[in-house]
Amino acid sequence: SNQRGGDIVGGPESTLMVPAVLHPVTPNMRIYEEEQFGPIIPIAPYNSLEDDVVPYARDGKYGQQVSIFTSAVKSNALTTAKLIDRFSTIFGKININTQCGRSPDAAPFSGRRSSALGVMSVRDALIEFSIPSVISYKDDGRIESAREEVKRGVAGLINEVEKHSTFLTP
Repeated sequence: SNQRGGDIVGGPESTLMVPAVLHPVTPNMRIYEEEQFGPIIPIAPYNSLEDDVVPYARDGKYGQQVSIFTSAVKSNALTTAKLIDRFSTIFGKININTQCGRSPDAAPFSGRRSSALGVMSVRDALIEFSIPSVISYKDDGRIESAREEVKRGVAGLINEVEKHSTFLTP
């Protein structure tokens, strides 16, 4: 059993990761302040969004994702909108009525603070780690007026190079 409550399934040497809902999570528990990536859902009771939830988010050191769970009624729209506005400068991803998780590669996945720096997705990662290169040639101005010249001249060469170059393939 652990010092602050709860049993370790499989014993103290176990690496078994059993999905768990932890309730109530309180400020004196380590998980209250730590970023975790296990199959764990920590639930911390609160009395006020403005007095408990917003300061917890604002003053925390992590900022990868947050999930806001609310019932889909118009009366909750204003509160949800206010939370989104407050959280948009704190968290890289805001989930509405869904758990935190990896985004599809089509959507940028960013983190802030000690969670991550920058953007994570296949497309954005390639852009982030790419170094632009410029391929230049002189356009002699005759390209539009002389089709045969284009085929024989520099532009014709560039057209052929583009067909065979992996680098220049769009």
